[in-house]
Formats: sequence, C-alpha cells, structure tokens
Amino acid sequence: MVRHSGEDIERDFERLRSTMIEMMKSLFNRGRPAPVRGSSFAPAIDVFETSSAVIVLMEIAGTDRKDIEVHLDGQRLRIAGARRVAAPVNAQRCHQMEIESGPFERWVSLDFTPSRDAIEAVYQDGFLRITIPKRGDPSTTSVPILTE
Repeated sequence: MVRHSGEDIERDFERLRSTMIEMMKSLFNRGRPAPVRGSSFAPAIDVFETSSAVIVLMEIAGTDRKDIEVHLDGQRLRIAGARRVAAPVNAQRCHQMEIESGPFERWVSLDFTPSRDAIEAVYQDGFLRITIPKRGDPSTTSVPILTE
C-alpha cells in the first residue's frame, strides 16, 4: 500500500485545479489566439474599420511604452513587446496571480497596402491605439444611386 502525505495530496489537487482552470480558459476564450512561439501571452486586440482607416486597439495595461514595437511589413502589422511582472519586490507569498506578463507578439493582416507615412500609434490608459489610414485616391468621387 502506498501512503501519501497530506502535502502530496494537496499538491496533486492544486495541479488538478490548475489544469481544470486552463481547460476552462481555453474553452471560453476560443476567440483569443494562442501566444506566438516565443511569446508568453497574447494581449487582446480589437480591429475596427471606418471609411478612411483601420483602427487596431490593443489592451496592454502596465506595459512601458519603451517596451512596445509597432512595425508594418507590407500588408501585415506586427505589434510586439514585453510586460514586466508587477509583483511587489518584497512579497513573501503569492496568493493569486492572474495578470499575464512577459514577451508578446501579435500580427494583424490588412486587406490593403497602407500609406506608411500616416500611421499613428498612441498609448493611453492601458490601450495602444494604432490608426492606419487607407490610401486615398484623389480621383474617387461619390457614386450616385440610380433608380429604375
């Protein structure tokens, strides 16, 4: 007969609990992508389109602006960076840790070739807002709607 100490059983239940939590996260976060290889997590992004621009909004509260890179590669936008652990240095124990930290990388595919000179990135209140203007064609005019 194998005997286990109370600590072993407690550790096994904690492992089981962690596994169950991860399974539930993956079940309910199906819309959230898995982190890119080499990344610790994938910050949430929203992508909106207006008649004149595409707006990418990324939630990265706690990330230093100096630790964020935004690059345009043809029709693909790459946002990468790192969020440092926010735990107090003198903490003796961690009772709960849900805030993701570490390196991250996200790619957004565009269905147009943007004008590189006019892209604007603003980091405010924990959100990175990237505005990517669509190329304007000065010869474009309004199209009248005809009736029969």
